Amino acid sequence: MIQRIIEDIEHLKIGLLGFRHECFIPALKEYGLNYTFLKQYQDIDETFDLVVESGVYDIIPEKYLSKPKYGVIGIHESPMPEGRGHAPLQWAVLNKRPNLTISLYRLNSKVDSGEIIYQQQVEISKLDTYRELEEKRQTGIVECFRNFLAEFSQGVLVLREQTGASSYHKKRQPINSHLDSTKSLDSLWDSIRICDNINYPAYFYVEGKKIILRYEVSDDNS
Repeated sequence: MIQRIIEDIEHLKIGLLGFRHECFIPALKEYGLNYTFLKQYQDIDETFDLVVESGVYDIIPEKYLSKPKYGVIGIHESPMPEGRGHAPLQWAVLNKRPNLTISLYRLNSKVDSGEIIYQQQVEISKLDTYRELEEKRQTGIVECFRNFLAEFSQGVLVLREQTGASSYHKKRQPINSHLDSTKSLDSLWDSIRICDNINYPAYFYVEGKKIILRYEVSDDNS
């Protein structure tokens, strides 16, 4: 479906929502667009033409999604409908995906099920750590949103229905950082590198004692 944008986009009132909202600012500045940061989804009202979110973990009720003229659009890092739900970075690695798919989509009342607007592929390297995956996530969001604005500035909003088999990933818990010490380090690498060294480090047990494992990738081969 193609929705026509009847105004010049520089005249639109755009809201930014979520703790990753800063990823959208570079592209908005490039196009000379004004924006307002929203502290919570309850701040969405009918004065907004478009609201863009990233890093919102609440399900936004339909009554708020329908208030902006062109809706609320958001980011999810999976090739939806596959990989809806939680922890898309970690599941992309565990599922051996070669790319992280940044999906920009229009939100509806169901989890990650709205129409796709744009998708950006970001390569996952075998040596990417959690920190590097986070950096790639942010870079991918910036590029995905920039490409969207290039299309949006031409006066169109292209909405594509999600197709294919859907899947839903569960929220990861601290226990998911527990390593099976009977396996080799090489086979555990994917399980190690998706752990957050600071907040949720990998760990295992020796004689009932918890051993915390923090890691880094080094170029030193000596």
